[in-house]
Amino acid sequence: MNFKTEFFLARRYLRPKRSAVSVITCISVIGVLLGVAVLIVVLAVMTGFTDLMREKLLAVGAHVQIDSPFYKCIQPDKAVDALKAHHARAAAIVSAPALLQFGQQLLPKQVMGVYPDQIDQQMNLKKMLIAGSFRLRKNEIVVSDYIARQLGLRLGSKVLLHSPEKLLKLVDLEKNRIKLKKTDEVYLPAEFTVAGIYSLGKRDFDLAVMFIGLEDADELFLFDWGMATAVYGWIDRPDAIDQLAAQLRAELPGDRVRTWKQLNEDLLNVLMVEKNMMFFLLVFIVLVAAFSITNTLITMVFQKTREIGLLKALGATSATVMRIFILQGMFVGMVGSVLGTVAGIIIIRWRNEILHFASRVFKMELFPPEFYYFNGLPANIVVQDVVVIVLVTIILCTVGGIVPAWRAAKLDPAKALRNE
Repeated sequence: MNFKTEFFLARRYLRPKRSAVSVITCISVIGVLLGVAVLIVVLAVMTGFTDLMREKLLAVGAHVQIDSPFYKCIQPDKAVDALKAHHARAAAIVSAPALLQFGQQLLPKQVMGVYPDQIDQQMNLKKMLIAGSFRLRKNEIVVSDYIARQLGLRLGSKVLLHSPEKLLKLVDLEKNRIKLKKTDEVYLPAEFTVAGIYSLGKRDFDLAVMFIGLEDADELFLFDWGMATAVYGWIDRPDAIDQLAAQLRAELPGDRVRTWKQLNEDLLNVLMVEKNMMFFLLVFIVLVAAFSITNTLITMVFQKTREIGLLKALGATSATVMRIFILQGMFVGMVGSVLGTVAGIIIIRWRNEILHFASRVFKMELFPPEFYYFNGLPANIVVQDVVVIVLVTIILCTVGGIVPAWRAAKLDPAKALRNE
């Protein structure tokens, strides 16, 4: 018996005209379909989340960061020159915590002191501005829309900034007791005017970061003029940053050089491990579908006992009978994989609409941006992931047909033909 005949019989047994097995077959296909669709959707969302997180990290942070492991601030000129010598974009940054005051409201925030032209080359904050400008003249501040809503700020609002360095000058710590210093100096917080409101679309960054001029930052944090807490560098290909970092470490032995991968190592590792674990756990859905196929084919073997006996009496070998039923498992896996892939792509295409509909039905936020930092559900279908899912599914479904195929191959033709 040739392969075409085996293929025909395997396909024929999956859709009998007068048997309930066809219903069971449909249920098995639906099981595979759901397993494949869930795997594709979850992995696409995890990949999209990782890619978008990576994109946002690169948008709001440096590809390489140069600072000092021993001092709060550094003289940035040498590091800036070293970056420019390697055709990288460079910016001196002062980044430090401060208290933002508006009226009687006080909030801890992160201040970034920058030269606007340098930082805008990478972050493109001028495009992210909702209102105002990003010129950062003397005593001007740019806040995010979240901070503006928190405090009720608008363009032209006057705010105060309190730096830890200035506040520490007012007190002494003696024997674990805090005492006010006796000094003739009068403490005055720095007053700034809101000149712009921005939104970068990364919630944790927008909630915390405000921009002022670098000279204003030096004055606020009591640094010498022109000092910076770090120098940020950017290149056209962020994934190739390791080579540049190695060269910078050799050229700047007294400074600490860290890449964006090192700065965000824990987060990136967690996302990768989470994606792999989700794939491992969700494969069990396909495994359950494979057991369903085993049950279907065992039922089919009993339904087709006489036909199997007739095939063997006509000269079909045990291997031929096994291949017929193994092919049936493979067919179910292939059909379920194709339909599941189509279903997964459709779900991914309409994911945000489905999410909003489910939120309205259940009256709860299913993807709160305050936890995930994004305003929508990200997703990215990777062809390699889909190929792996389909191959694993077909293999599991094919393996699911081995037990009933072995049972069919072991049938005695004489006994099978006497079967009622």
